[in-house]
Amino acid sequence: MSGAQGHVRGRGRNTVAWIRPEQGERARGRAGRVRPRRGGARRAAALVLLLLGAGLTPASAVADTAPVTRVPEAVRVPGAVPGAVPGAVRVPVPPDPWVTPATLDEALDPGGSTGVAKQVRTPAIPPRPEVVLLVDGTGSMEVPIREVRTNLPLITGKILDAEPESRFAVATFGDQEVDEPNAGFRVLTELTDDMTRVQTGVNELRANLGGFSMGPSEDWINGLWEIANGADGKTVFREGSSPLVVLISDASSHAPSNGHTIDDTIADLQDTGVRVIGIEVDSDRGDGLNGNGNANNPDFPDQIEDPPTTPGQATRIINATGGRLLEGIQPDETAQAIIDGFDNLPATVGHRVADCDPHLTVTLDPPTRSLTSGETAHFAETVDVSADAPQGTTLTCTVQFLQLGAQVPGTDALGPAAVPDPDFQQRISIAVNDINDPVVTVDDRTVRAEDDDGARIRFTPTATDAQDGELPVTCDPASGALFPVGTTAVTCSATDSAGNTGTDTAEFEVLEPPVPPSSDIAVRVDVSPDRTYIGRPARAGFTVTNAGPDAATGVVLSAAWPAPSRAGDRTLPALNRCTAARPCTIPAGGRIEVAQTATYRAAITGDVRATVRGTLPDRRAANNRDTDRLRVLKPSLTVTPLVAKPGQPVLARGKDYPPGETVRLTWSLGITADRSGTRVGRDGTFEVQMLVLRKDTLGPRVLRADATDLPPLRKPVLVVQRNLQPPDFAGRS
Repeated sequence: MSGAQGHVRGRGRNTVAWIRPEQGERARGRAGRVRPRRGGARRAAALVLLLLGAGLTPASAVADTAPVTRVPEAVRVPGAVPGAVPGAVRVPVPPDPWVTPATLDEALDPGGSTGVAKQVRTPAIPPRPEVVLLVDGTGSMEVPIREVRTNLPLITGKILDAEPESRFAVATFGDQEVDEPNAGFRVLTELTDDMTRVQTGVNELRANLGGFSMGPSEDWINGLWEIANGADGKTVFREGSSPLVVLISDASSHAPSNGHTIDDTIADLQDTGVRVIGIEVDSDRGDGLNGNGNANNPDFPDQIEDPPTTPGQATRIINATGGRLLEGIQPDETAQAIIDGFDNLPATVGHRVADCDPHLTVTLDPPTRSLTSGETAHFAETVDVSADAPQGTTLTCTVQFLQLGAQVPGTDALGPAAVPDPDFQQRISIAVNDINDPVVTVDDRTVRAEDDDGARIRFTPTATDAQDGELPVTCDPASGALFPVGTTAVTCSATDSAGNTGTDTAEFEVLEPPVPPSSDIAVRVDVSPDRTYIGRPARAGFTVTNAGPDAATGVVLSAAWPAPSRAGDRTLPALNRCTAARPCTIPAGGRIEVAQTATYRAAITGDVRATVRGTLPDRRAANNRDTDRLRVLKPSLTVTPLVAKPGQPVLARGKDYPPGETVRLTWSLGITADRSGTRVGRDGTFEVQMLVLRKDTLGPRVLRADATDLPPLRKPVLVVQRNLQPPDFAGRS
């Protein structure tokens, strides 16, 4: 544009037509919302190349909507809305995915692993921005205020084009030495999506504050503190939004500012997730946002702050909040600087694993990636399947990528600006291959010979598979075959649908008569689960078999479980079958299943022992006893530190918890920021940072850890006031 049409400034990645102050009268009142537009020149350019490759000519390389392509009359879409190009249809442009690849579907063996090169695009404008224009209202700001007033539609339009759900507010500030009340801080328009109201607030900005103050320092630290704390309900940010404050001034700030230190202000900005964009206007009456309270103005040599202002305030706040500082801006370039300020913001992309199967582990290298907004973050993703993952099942996990805002220094926790967005999710689905063989069972047998050729023996082998259930079994020799006198090995096998084959071998013995009455009883014990937890039951299954040749009578099963130091720490019902009071009879080739359940209230490790006896002589006494290992764990919780300060995270570590269990951690007093719970890892541990909010209740409190069917754990924590700095060091790093 030229002359009366305005001026075009190219800066950074955007070229914006903006209006000089003398054209302000023509621009006022045109603060209507700009029609949202997603995508951008990069997508449009890609489509242009695609169309050129197809032999088509686009009508426009970059347009407010998709490019328009001329097509033959025969392929025009009936009823198409007529546009500026006759005989044209609009070609839809699919949006570029934010996460590539957004899904992962693979099949892995238990213990297997796969790697993925992950790319996450970041938006140039933070998602759902809530922008507060905080404008210096002192006498040196007349030209910058006119700039903002005149070009507000261009400022808001850039943001609304990328993020239609944006909201804006307008606030001003003065100097605590001369401006009352509240050091001149006022919210002229509270957060709103009504651009007419925003324009009204900007129109109310005045450069009439700060007159006859001691020096150039103003009180924007107080303004930032007010905004971070809601400004009496006028700057309350929506959950899931990206709060930003655009600070426009030519001077440093008093510190403390209206009673608020720079440390408290930074803490509150971080707690609220606010990022600060600083626009430092060049002025002969200001000392700059990072100034020392001396403007070095020969016309006003006595206007110097006493004591001097600590330099570097803006840099410290902006670095702590992940913002951006633009320095040395000419007053008539303020609007363009605001527009440029939203480009190239520092961004950090992190991730959070959600609803992940306990047998699935997802890691990214690096865990977080720092970059400039609008760029693509690259990660090396590794997906591991545990060795004991249930076969034939599908394990799922969701990786939520997050663009992080203000973070609490020294912590790894994702900050309040880490907002989950479905567009930034990766969904993982891993089919676990079935690699285990079916369990085939064929019991030993002993029979008397029917004649000199031996005896025919009928038997019933079994085969079960975790996925396929019962399977047909093939044996050699088969059931009903003639077995000669002596010992014959019988091998049985079964194959599941995945091609896995299981086998079992038994000894069939044919005895020459005469054979005195006898039996061959045996016992097997299987504890499941072999690792359990206090308060949760453990089950022992006892299998008693009789190989023969005669029926086993008077069969008595005895079981012994590990004994705790206190009898009251174990609940163990008596066996309900094959007891001394009610012995069993097992026919030759038969079996009996007996179950017993124990619940412990103390940690213990030991063997569950089983023995069996009968009234007939037993030909092989060695298999009359068996053992299986039992381990009962007691979860534990530790916290560090035991004495914490507001704004400090308390590290909670859990040990010996059930893998995959969800543990809910809450404070007994004060505010628990995250009540969703944490998932226990495969090793039975977890580690969580529990934040004590900066304005939370002081005094003793208890950290509570609760999980289903487990005893609740409690750990005391004392919250004490943060150390106050001496006056000479207030506001210093």
